[in-house]
Amino acid sequence: MDTDFTISPADFAIDPQTANPVERQACSEFFSGKPNKTPERYIRIRNHMISEWQAVRPEYLTKIRARAGLRNCGDVNAIGRVHSFLERMRVINEGAVPKRRRAKKRVVRQADSSSESDAGARGDQGGRVIAHDVVERYADDQDYFCSTSGSDREYGHRKRRRRPARRLLNGNSEFRLIPCRTFDPEARPFSVHVDAGALALMDLHAHLMYTEIIGLLGGRFCPQTQRLIVEVAFPCNSTSTTTECEMDPASEVEARRVFSAAGRQVVGWFHSHPAFEATPSVRDIHNQHAYQSLCRRAADGVEPFVGLIVSPPGGSGPYGVSDIRVFYVTPPGPDDDHMGAEALPFSLPFTVTGQHAVAPDLLDSMAHLVESHADLAQRADLAKRFKRNEAMTSLEKLLVSMRHRWAEDVWQQWDDLVALRLRPLLLLHFCRGSASETGNSTPVAASRNATSTVPNE
Repeated sequence: MDTDFTISPADFAIDPQTANPVERQACSEFFSGKPNKTPERYIRIRNHMISEWQAVRPEYLTKIRARAGLRNCGDVNAIGRVHSFLERMRVINEGAVPKRRRAKKRVVRQADSSSESDAGARGDQGGRVIAHDVVERYADDQDYFCSTSGSDREYGHRKRRRRPARRLLNGNSEFRLIPCRTFDPEARPFSVHVDAGALALMDLHAHLMYTEIIGLLGGRFCPQTQRLIVEVAFPCNSTSTTTECEMDPASEVEARRVFSAAGRQVVGWFHSHPAFEATPSVRDIHNQHAYQSLCRRAADGVEPFVGLIVSPPGGSGPYGVSDIRVFYVTPPGPDDDHMGAEALPFSLPFTVTGQHAVAPDLLDSMAHLVESHADLAQRADLAKRFKRNEAMTSLEKLLVSMRHRWAEDVWQQWDDLVALRLRPLLLLHFCRGSASETGNSTPVAASRNATSTVPNE
């Protein structure tokens, strides 16, 4: 089967009564036993869209028109994904050109906390939130992704002057980055251990959006051994303004429910810095300080809660591998220069656990994450080239980075699982460029190229 889903109509046969294996894999949400998303519903949606296309061709069949006759067929996002799949397979809209709206002239204005932008996640504003800095994220993908096909103009990206990340240290803004200090080994509050699957899931989440993402970490704290163990990551829905990324309260409640049902507790939070280094801002430090205070143990005063930052651009380790930093805060001393922050951030080294076995349900969680972000306006285009290495696409960079979380003895198993379950979905939903832009190299080849350029950690 062609995992690029670029099979010609001659090779991709449609049976009006059934779904073929390619359809079952690409639209797996209708074939996973969900009561509201059944194979019969998929076939009805697919056949209706084909019928509508035959009626309007050679005009372009829009998603809005395709949905018009599909009452009681589930959520519009799922229907839209079927439309995208059929279009990619050239079953509908082959040779048709969509009408383009005239682009409105953009006006550059001062950042205002009252203006909103798509955070790249679902959920309404309100309730208790984790507010996080977004205003200094370079506003788009210009410093992380690049296009070699001139498609920036096609997708509405505007050219911006490059600004070095260190400018974020200037001024008195709450979005200023504060360099982390290092604990003396004997002064660390506890040791940190993070599961490889949780790291890979956070890495994936951070690559899916041009905007920042956020989530919670589940695990346990062992007071006898002073070990904080991160076992799972739970990507949360969020909304954003130009100055903060807010966690959807309902999503946070769901994360806590899932953790509790599995005998886990919330032991941290994570977020991404899409276009700059994995260094906490004044706002990050405030959030971390507040959470640590809530988690303080009365018996010994320990605050078992960590913050984790994922920086997809990377730079400190092997080429193409995202930087991940775990941090913790402490009150400043009388002689400390805290640079306007209410606490001092410290990096915590962490040990990766579970590197030799891939959890059976990890790829299910990843597939669900990809599908839940597939229709968001600020989703990343992984067909673009990774800017610091023109030979590597952003999709290949993501696969290299996730692969790096595992021990070498499971690389082949991991590659096979990704090729079967994850890469087809990423190609379908997150590669808006041409098929050639996604590259043909395997994760093995890309990884060798990456590690030959920059020494391993």
